[in-house]
Amino acid sequence: MDNSGYRKWDGSPEGVPGGQWGRCGQKSLVVTVVLVAAGVLWSLVLSVLLSKASSELGVLLGHQDLLRTNASKQAEVLNSLQEGVGTCKTCCSEVKVQLQTTRTELGEAQKKLMELGSSLNELRERVTKDTAQAGRDREDIRSELLRALEAAKFGNNSCEPCPTSWLPFAGSCYFFSKQQDKWEKAQMNCGNTGAHLVLVGDLEEQAFLSQNTRGRGYWLGLRTVRRAGKVQGYQWVDGVPLTFSHWNTGEPNDSRGREDCVMMLHSGLWNDAPCENERDSWICEKRRRC
Repeated sequence: MDNSGYRKWDGSPEGVPGGQWGRCGQKSLVVTVVLVAAGVLWSLVLSVLLSKASSELGVLLGHQDLLRTNASKQAEVLNSLQEGVGTCKTCCSEVKVQLQTTRTELGEAQKKLMELGSSLNELRERVTKDTAQAGRDREDIRSELLRALEAAKFGNNSCEPCPTSWLPFAGSCYFFSKQQDKWEKAQMNCGNTGAHLVLVGDLEEQAFLSQNTRGRGYWLGLRTVRRAGKVQGYQWVDGVPLTFSHWNTGEPNDSRGREDCVMMLHSGLWNDAPCENERDSWICEKRRRC
């Protein structure tokens, strides 16, 4: 076969069919394909982005609606709170006025109570003074009657003599015990003899007792009167308040708040002491029978 009419293509540009124009066509085709592919790719990317953006936009719109709903509710709550605050302010103003009125009334009541307390204190002092005076008057009358009775009885020698170991003085008999015991036991022992612990009415009787103390301490028929744990005064066993007294220096002092009974020291001066003290003797007194 005659191949002389054909040239062998050896891959060189000169060997491409169509020559120079053939090569340009191939390049244009490649560029076109690349551009088309890029366009398709970008279309896909844009489609994906648009789809994602659309989804996110839907979510954002949903959130926006939710926020609007919440904002509306919060506005309602805020309005309700504002109304409540307004009501509270009104109530507080009314309460403030009521408190002011109550404070004024309490001040007036306190003033009246203070005036009443002052009046009660004056009345108490007056009653105390009157009671003390009545006690003194009673003692004076009793002493005068006893002296008169004693004088009348001694005129006809009809008065009984004092028992053995008892000492006579001003119409009474006195027993100075040697035994020592508590105040209650001392009063009981005197009662068993028809007597009572001694009642000291005046300085003359006190002088008689002081002369016969024999260096001992003796219980007297005198005790404290307490209110709310505080000493208000002293009272004899016959119920008469204390008028005459012969206290030692610094007495009575109610040491430790428990000295409710009164005893006479060996000097004749008085001292308050605990009633449970067992180191003191006692003096009994009873009227002579005429």
